[in-house]
Amino acid sequence: MLLAASEEAARPAFYRLLLDSELVVLGELGKVMALDSIESQGQTYHAAFTSERRLQEFLREERVHFVARGSFLFQAARGASFVLNPGSDVNKVLTPEEIDWCLEQAAAQQPALSGEIQIVRPKTFPKKLVKALCVLFTSRSLIKEAHLVHVMRQGADAGPYPLIGLVAEEETSRLAGEIFKAAAEVMPGKRIDVLFLQPGDSRPLQSHILNVPPFYRRTLTLN
Repeated sequence: MLLAASEEAARPAFYRLLLDSELVVLGELGKVMALDSIESQGQTYHAAFTSERRLQEFLREERVHFVARGSFLFQAARGASFVLNPGSDVNKVLTPEEIDWCLEQAAAQQPALSGEIQIVRPKTFPKKLVKALCVLFTSRSLIKEAHLVHVMRQGADAGPYPLIGLVAEEETSRLAGEIFKAAAEVMPGKRIDVLFLQPGDSRPLQSHILNVPPFYRRTLTLN
């Protein structure tokens, strides 16, 4: 992290790691996410830590906290300011503008993941998630259709998680953030990902998702 703060070339790798990491966050994660705030250098921030050890070194007493993936946390708390590892020699302030840039760069670089991600059959279908997303999508005219598959990163310890493939008139980080928030209400603490699709995309993962029957399709209304 110190390297990322001082050397321009190291920053892209730092941000990718930040979004992919499980962060320890002060607050509660239930049907809604409630973040605690701390004071640092005369400013108010939400606090996130790269490990439980960092949290314990900072706190003098036990406080409620939860663990969330960086991409989920920053999407769900879009517009907030964070400080990473406060009180340590590897702390870093993350402004709303910096977080927005980080998320937008990640969305723009969504990979063709056929060699890194394996599509798997889920044990149970996420009915609550699909219902919540359908409710959201009916009021979002940008979305043409939505597909769902379960994927698992090769070599990763975590189990399968839902990947939502969207065909939309426009790719927006705000739309992805709304999906993460809706998912957090019905699947608190669970990971999902969003991938914007283009019809006719021949890349293996994207092509496979497009061939899965959509769980949502926009209906056209005639005036």
